[in-house]
Amino acid sequence: MSEAISTHHPAVVLRSRYQQLRALLAVAMIAVVGLTTAVVVLAIDDGGTATPAQAVQTSAPGSTVASRSDGGPEESAVAASLTRPAATPGPDESVVARAIAGH
Repeated sequence: MSEAISTHHPAVVLRSRYQQLRALLAVAMIAVVGLTTAVVVLAIDDGGTATPAQAVQTSAPGSTVASRSDGGPEESAVAASLTRPAATPGPDESVVARAIAGH
């Protein structure tokens, strides 16, 4: 039958727990430093050892696609193709202004 009460002196038990906690803290700190290093290494762009694939822009035959000086698509053509929302009917401001000025 095992004993429930430790035969060691309380100071020995506390020192053992302190050493275990200190070892656990050291392992946790090493893990944090390792993860931080991994994030920094992945975040740094080293200037193009691997080039990303260029996006291929397809257009309908016969259409001309304008491009900006930085290589992006020209948004003005897209904006021109969108219709403006219908104006909401409201009071005519000139009539209201004349009514106020007349009083």
